[in-house]
Amino acid sequence: MKSLYTLTALFFMLAGCTNHSQNPAGTSVKKSTDQSLHKDPLKTDMELAIVNHAGSAQRWLESIFRCTDPSSGKYCYYLDKEEALCTKQFWKFLQDSNEIYGPSNLTDEELPKAEAAYKAKWKKIYPLYTEETWLFGRGNDDALDIKDVKIDKITESKFIVFIDYGDNIRTKNEVQLVSEQGSYKIDYCKTTFLH
Repeated sequence: MKSLYTLTALFFMLAGCTNHSQNPAGTSVKKSTDQSLHKDPLKTDMELAIVNHAGSAQRWLESIFRCTDPSSGKYCYYLDKEEALCTKQFWKFLQDSNEIYGPSNLTDEELPKAEAAYKAKWKKIYPLYTEETWLFGRGNDDALDIKDVKIDKITESKFIVFIDYGDNIRTKNEVQLVSEQGSYKIDYCKTTFLH
């Protein structure tokens, strides 16, 4: 009986060591050489960051600021990517806080109620925002000519991101990342405007 187990184990070890690319069902896997994956440099960089484990969180953060158009500046930030960068919970937090502290359709009567509901909902989850603050302190349009981005690693999942947008607008961003579905998402960002 022992030799049957030994032979079975040996068979599976040898089968796993072959050079054939197979999925768990044992069928061949076609490796894609489709260049269409490389049309979006941000996506490509994020995918590469996932593959490379050492320092992958920092590389993922760096990829956020890569320009898709070579005629842009050295660093860019695209608003249409913002929601995908955040956890669903943090994205909802951003929306809720900026509904209160940013331009709003709330009346003078509705504002105190909305602010109380915001505080009750989020105070145990995130440090609360008290003024309009979007991710990385960005403005209301794509930033296509960011002067400088510097990322300092604090822990495996926490980073300080310094951004110089130019025109004397600089931010310090304490960013908390979480692993989600084989990639990273921003789960909190505390932005401070530097003078």
